[in-house]
Amino acid sequence: MTPVLTWLGQAGFLVESGSRLLVDPFFSDHPKRRFEPPPVDVHGAAIDRVLVTHEHIDHLDPDSLRSIAARSPGVEVVAPEPLREMVQGLPFDGVAPGDEVALPGGRARVVPAIHAVHPEDGYTAAPRFVGYVLELDGVSIYHAGDTIAGDELLAGLEGVGVDIALLPVNGRGYFRERSGLAGNLDARDAVALATHLGARVLVPIHWDLMDGNAERAGAAADAAAETGAPVHVMTLSRGLPWAV
Repeated sequence: MTPVLTWLGQAGFLVESGSRLLVDPFFSDHPKRRFEPPPVDVHGAAIDRVLVTHEHIDHLDPDSLRSIAARSPGVEVVAPEPLREMVQGLPFDGVAPGDEVALPGGRARVVPAIHAVHPEDGYTAAPRFVGYVLELDGVSIYHAGDTIAGDELLAGLEGVGVDIALLPVNGRGYFRERSGLAGNLDARDAVALATHLGARVLVPIHWDLMDGNAERAGAAADAAAETGAPVHVMTLSRGLPWAV
């Protein structure tokens, strides 16, 4: 079955491929949201696994996890082991970079991410930050979570094939970090990373949700065009399924 991705905004995805997987779902209201939450009854029901990349509220939201569990008997949450207590008693599979997780119809490789809980902590490839490479029906989909580029990231992805790269593009900057917002790849680094990995398609993510921490998604397409990068850049529409 061809994998079908539905972008839920920010870093959230519903992935359907003989199973229903959610990555970094965020169904809750938040005062800085720029648009309404996606409907949990549509996108959060009958879920087999929830994959979480790290602990920021727009990636790991306990209220969203409880809402999903209420609509998905037997759902399991896959998340970095240091976040076990944040999952609050739901069935939990704690993972670390280098692990593999069996999925219905495929597997997920756990890879490093370089991020910070708070900017003043500094950016590290700590075990509490991960990405996932989903291998489903012959397609390899890399969800980076929140990350910047660095040697640890590239080392963790060495030899891992990637067809579709879901990469943050909102960047980082002095004044955003001064206000407590840890940053990510910018559009140029996202294009360079997708190219380095040999991805066919780059999907910009993490550019749309929060006031003061957004970006223009088309900046990634501009960067690819300016550099001649051999990668397609596709901006998805929220809530509209895409058959990969």
